Amino acid sequence: MTVLAAIPGPGRRPAPDPVPGTGLRAEPGDTLVIDGTGMSGLPRIGTIIAVAGQDGRPPYLVRWTGGDYESRISPGPGARVEKHRG
Repeated sequence: MTVLAAIPGPGRRPAPDPVPGTGLRAEPGDTLVIDGTGMSGLPRIGTIIAVAGQDGRPPYLVRWTGGDYESRISPGPGARVEKHRG
């Protein structure tokens, strides 16, 4: 798993979920789906290429389908992770 952020040292507690209630956990290769965003109402779908949070938590670096671009995102409600089967 690729980690972009530093891991806390001894005696430090992990940070709380950046988006409380989502419970998102992912690893590179998983798919991020954000339901019904934008003016089209279509979902945004992308492949997670890096995880910056601890224990698979956001933020994620995502390569989006249909646009050939990447962005760092901390998804909110309406987002889900589909595990990579490989």
